[in-house]
Amino acid sequence: MKFYIFLVSVAFMQLATAADDKEIFAESLKKLSNSEIEIVEVNATPISGIKELVIDAGRGSEIIYMSSDGKYIVNGSIVDLATRTNLTDQKKSVIRKDMMANIGKSQRIDFFPEGKEMEHHITVFTDIDCGYCRKLHAQMSEYNDLGIGISYLFFPRAGLQSGSFDKAVNVWCAADQQKAMTLAKAGEPVEAKSCDNPIEQHYKAGVSSGVSGTPALVLDDGTLMPGYLPPEQLKQRLDLISGK
Repeated sequence: MKFYIFLVSVAFMQLATAADDKEIFAESLKKLSNSEIEIVEVNATPISGIKELVIDAGRGSEIIYMSSDGKYIVNGSIVDLATRTNLTDQKKSVIRKDMMANIGKSQRIDFFPEGKEMEHHITVFTDIDCGYCRKLHAQMSEYNDLGIGISYLFFPRAGLQSGSFDKAVNVWCAADQQKAMTLAKAGEPVEAKSCDNPIEQHYKAGVSSGVSGTPALVLDDGTLMPGYLPPEQLKQRLDLISGK
């Protein structure tokens, strides 16, 4: 019984310490921004006196590092020189993986051949007006023939108040989203429509994922692969990553 009480006491102490840490960091972050910043997680790092903060400033999750006393922010990545592992990228992959897993079929536009099992699956952040995005889409049948299923999320690079955003909404609200996507990617007009849509959520997910340009490919394990890759080259890369 005494040991149980000790464990409960330790647990409460840890929770209290975590709450205190959040309060310290929240006060420090208020000095940097007028907008509300939510601290999602506070984690230890291999560096004494430095904490990892996962924050949400309304654009999705981001990672920053701060001294334990909340006085200093460390700008950059943490790299383990012994293993040459970028620990920041590893954490970002975990965040991306969780984020992609939470985006269900009803929130994306899928291009999977009917009746054919896909060996690989990737999520592509795309912009209707992006040249390499159009090139990728024009080769969709080649990707699918190689066993690569593609899910689209929208990332209008010009922002949420742009013509690219409006085109994304038109595609999403179309009766046949796949057909509308293909028309839009070919530079053809798509009937202007308005409906409830996840385009803003897609965009914020892209920001959280570290997307800065399109196309941006995200694997199911959270790996981010920026830029266009031809079908055969992408297949080789996916086989290598998956150990096939």
